[in-house]
Amino acid sequence: MGWIVVVSGGPGGPEYITEIARKKAQQAEVVIGSKAQIEAVKPEPKQKVYIETGIDGIMELINQHRNKDTAVIVTGDAGIYSLCQRIIDRFGKVAVKEVVPGISSLQVAFARIKEPWLNVRVFSFHGRPLEGLEDVLKHERVAILCDREHNSKVILRKLMDYGLFDGKREIYVCQELTLPEERIIKIGSIEDVELIEVKGREIVVILSIKD
Repeated sequence: MGWIVVVSGGPGGPEYITEIARKKAQQAEVVIGSKAQIEAVKPEPKQKVYIETGIDGIMELINQHRNKDTAVIVTGDAGIYSLCQRIIDRFGKVAVKEVVPGISSLQVAFARIKEPWLNVRVFSFHGRPLEGLEDVLKHERVAILCDREHNSKVILRKLMDYGLFDGKREIYVCQELTLPEERIIKIGSIEDVELIEVKGREIVVILSIKD
């Protein structure tokens, strides 16, 4: 039997964690997550709680508690560029008792711009090198997950080299989704790119517009 419950913690705002995700986290003997995630799930006093965000640290804590039901809270939805796959790669599917799905930042981004997210090609440069950026504009509907180094301004500047503004496109930078400082910025020019105030959590959405 597995001992790991991977709990999708939503995109950031505590109200975007599902009730079942909160319940599953509260039922575990051990809970691992960031400070904000831990506060959002409201663990019970009897639970052992670890505030940890480093991958190596999380893996070690999971390993140390093989004899206890352990809830690991991951950002967004466990199925989209999540720590869940790293956990499975390390411990195997048999070790994972349950994966609790949730709301991803991708879903929120498309909801904010009032567009469906079907047939969207997702690129992630969150903790990854900028490889394959030349392929982004080959797709009609794209979402790009950024990080502080590969932020929206860096990525959009590089995409200009591949003709970002040559075709008809709607471009959005979605920042700090579901948090009080959330902002959706529509980009229509080079000047708009330069005016971006980079934030820690960003998604770039690019949609090709048909004539």
